[in-house]
Amino acid sequence: MTTIHQHTFGTGKPIVLVHGWAMHSGIWQDFAQQLAQHYQVTCIDLPGHGGSEKITPYTLEQIGDTLVNAVTDERSCWLGWSLGATVVLDIAQRYPERVDALILLSGNPCFVQKYHETLAGQWPGMKTLLLEQFANQLAENCMMTLVRFLSLQVQGLGNTKGFLQQLKTAASKYPAPDTETLQGGLDILKHADLRAALADIDKPVLTLLGGLDTLVPAAVGQAMQQQLPKMQLHCINQAAHAPFLSHQQETVEIISHFMDELGRLSFDKPKLRQSFSDASATYDSVAQLQRTVGQSLLTAADTAQLSGTLLDIGCGTGFLTGELLALSRCSLVIALDIALPMLQLTRHKLPDNGNVHYVCADAEALPLAGHSIEHVFSNLALQWCSHPDTAFNDIKRVLKPGGQLAFSTFGTHTLQELKAAWATVDGYSHVNDFYNQDDIGYFLQQAGFVNINLNSTTYLPRYGSVQALMRELKCLGAHNVLVGRNKQLTTKTALQNMIAAYQTASIDGSISATFEVITVTAS
Repeated sequence: MTTIHQHTFGTGKPIVLVHGWAMHSGIWQDFAQQLAQHYQVTCIDLPGHGGSEKITPYTLEQIGDTLVNAVTDERSCWLGWSLGATVVLDIAQRYPERVDALILLSGNPCFVQKYHETLAGQWPGMKTLLLEQFANQLAENCMMTLVRFLSLQVQGLGNTKGFLQQLKTAASKYPAPDTETLQGGLDILKHADLRAALADIDKPVLTLLGGLDTLVPAAVGQAMQQQLPKMQLHCINQAAHAPFLSHQQETVEIISHFMDELGRLSFDKPKLRQSFSDASATYDSVAQLQRTVGQSLLTAADTAQLSGTLLDIGCGTGFLTGELLALSRCSLVIALDIALPMLQLTRHKLPDNGNVHYVCADAEALPLAGHSIEHVFSNLALQWCSHPDTAFNDIKRVLKPGGQLAFSTFGTHTLQELKAAWATVDGYSHVNDFYNQDDIGYFLQQAGFVNINLNSTTYLPRYGSVQALMRELKCLGAHNVLVGRNKQLTTKTALQNMIAAYQTASIDGSISATFEVITVTAS
């Protein structure tokens, strides 16, 4: 079995760092230490690099097999830089059970320019001739070729000499890989085409690019998003091929936001749709909080200026849609909900005057034309998005320039008493999690929104019993629909223990429940 050098440190969600061509795991240095303050980080040397044994033949499949066998964690987030990004994409394709998520750092599923039908032109990449020149020069003067390659990685940066020296110093800690290994790596970059694999990946993917990168052009990001629309894309405009060196803090922050999202919010959409469909008949009888929050949302927004086409995302049984129709001079209101029975109730309630169109769809995939909407409203619905960045990007896409977004959503403190009571019983997730105010602001900024105003309000309704609270949540369709929850039936004993734990905080025989509501306006 091939010996693979690796070093693991830190605690938390596991991340495996896979370096690029001709380098070794020492290149991560301070960057890995920063990540290890929050996560378990494994820095691993590619076969034939650093302290790892060589493999023959040096193929992408052999590399992937070797690394997967060397990593002990059953599931990890795999972060690959440059050639490493190609390696982790291959691992995700062939070993999906070992991958929780992917981070592609200055990576390209097709490293060289090739014709692409969807783009009706060249896939953005390195020119094949330039890569062939590297391969030819490698046999003549290995060290000069490596130095030239390092120079390209920092080209365009303000402190080119300083970052080049940093790369050289890191690379010199181990002898350079032998020529056969280096040629094998270049062959992979030249021939590997994982665009189809990217499109088939069902894991969270983050791609981080540098705007000044001469090896992986930033334009590849948008091409990749066409293959995988839910991919998170970030471009650091002033970075080159190694943003983890030149823009370390920014890179760490982007990765941390992505990592903190993993496993925290992943909703089972079919179950979510069914849950709200089942609740359509009982929703209005228990939706007092939703109506109160909806009125507050209308107060926060400038409804006097409403005109044109308006979209109500997650319209439910039509309370906010009806209020908006009464307040605005909009020529068209689009009522959109993931649950068809909810839409049918809304249609039954509202006047049939042709001013309302009904659309059954997911907020994370709006079936609407770009720049077609003047105003978007949503009342306590967007918290059910597994990927709010995707939803906000899509909302930004459909809004006309200068269009307004106003919405309310639940925050992280929502139902904290119920969570605490269940935590005394077992370690399973029984209560839905939600994003905090900072997360929401970050997602909105990344989607291109400005003039963002966020306000958090805490509501503390009281209930005669824990059972009454749980009945209300079920009638609203708001019970646990998280992916990864305990699929076993909760025992009667466990339920009784949770209720007993909750009722220790009762006052005069009644209990309270926290609902943190975040109200947002943005343009």
